Amino acid sequence: MKTFLQNFKKSAAEFKNVKSLVTAALLIALHTVLAYFVSFQVTPSLRISVSFLANVVIGAMYGPVVGFVCGGVGDLVQFVLKPTGPFFWGWTLNAALACFIYGLFLYNRFPKKGKVIDVKFLIRVAFVMLLETLLVNVLLGTYWVNMMYGKGFFFYLTSRFIKNMIQLPINIILTYYVLYFVRIIKSKLN
Repeated sequence: MKTFLQNFKKSAAEFKNVKSLVTAALLIALHTVLAYFVSFQVTPSLRISVSFLANVVIGAMYGPVVGFVCGGVGDLVQFVLKPTGPFFWGWTLNAALACFIYGLFLYNRFPKKGKVIDVKFLIRVAFVMLLETLLVNVLLGTYWVNMMYGKGFFFYLTSRFIKNMIQLPINIILTYYVLYFVRIIKSKLN
């Protein structure tokens, strides 16, 4: 419990570090670019994107506090530059919560050096992505879509669940290897 609370303190302290702020801002910009160029709107309520990877890196490098703020700011910047519908605060909350979850479980955790596949870390990533997918994308996302478009909660729940479960293994693999390369880059810079 003590380490858990210390992570929040350390994450909040990242706001005092200029290097952390600049890197986080660049990652927010990367999130926006990925959302703009590598995003496919399947239906008005379903979108496929890899922009979440920038948020994963923010959470892993700077923790849950910075992650929450950057997730929300990134969503707002993305909406201002490329609105895909009316603004709805629920999507901003989803982005902030997703980045918070990444920071909560992945802060300063990367695959072990010398291992291409660190099974223990891969299991952690799978757990985090499953948790974020079910809580944020499927449950909360379905609730927001239901509030916005109205057809019925279970109508949207089914399609969102299927889409997210198909995309989950891809997201796990992408997340693992992005964090693997971030660890390599971080070790070269330090």
